[in-house]
Amino acid sequence: MRGSKDPSWLQPLWEKKRAATAKRVERAIKELIRRKAPVTLEGIRNCVQSLFGVSISTNTIQRNEQAYAAYQEHRTARRTAKARDHDLGTMLRGVTGTSAVNLRARINRLRRDSKDSLIARLLQLEEERKRQAEREDALREEIFRLHPAARKRGGDQ
Repeated sequence: MRGSKDPSWLQPLWEKKRAATAKRVERAIKELIRRKAPVTLEGIRNCVQSLFGVSISTNTIQRNEQAYAAYQEHRTARRTAKARDHDLGTMLRGVTGTSAVNLRARINRLRRDSKDSLIARLLQLEEERKRQAEREDALREEIFRLHPAARKRGGDQ
């Protein structure tokens, strides 16, 4: 059990906490709508604090599937959301469940990085990909040099 990431005996407690969080978020959204206030993550956090006296983080809302779905359904649209989220939205629609939650959290973390930092990381990854392709080509050539029969088989396929 020591190596287990999610002990089964904690599952009921976590499910109860997830359900409570989702109910609080849904209640906060209803209150924001009633007040005709914009439904934003910050607004939900502040409303949950005022209604229930409980502090809740943006990350908690985003990682709770039911709470995030309620937010998505009622959120106040951002002016730049369509242009910015088109490719990411397509990517998110391709994954479900825990993978979607993890991807959303990773996207939100990357959004906090500066554009220059992200550009530098992208350029480094492109260079590493080129070096990896060169290593693969060199290894393939070495295999062909050491095993001439592999070259003939490779050409037959």
